[in-house]
Amino acid sequence: MLQIHKELEESAAMSGASWGMTFRPRHFALVEAGLLAGWIYVVIVSIRELSSSILLYSPGTEVVSVMIWELWQNGQYVELSALGVMLIVLLFCLVMVAQFVGKRSGISEA
Repeated sequence: MLQIHKELEESAAMSGASWGMTFRPRHFALVEAGLLAGWIYVVIVSIRELSSSILLYSPGTEVVSVMIWELWQNGQYVELSALGVMLIVLLFCLVMVAQFVGKRSGISEA
């Protein structure tokens, strides 16, 4: 947000636009792709997280990684495989969306 030049706000103010009218189409449009890509990255990392999830869960509040751990512990390999494949497909779709957003907005891949 700090990298957006003040000239955009000044030109909008000179045209009679309020701050809200300035923020939504101009500022949000410029940072939209970065916000979306950052959100998708956080989701992908959070889904895979097991170490803190396994320490903090209680019955009835399991996340996917804890469910996979419990299925493995109980020897339910068929259910484990199905859930694992669904998780991989979900993560693959999120990564594809992140790459599409990055290519569309010109964000370089790291």
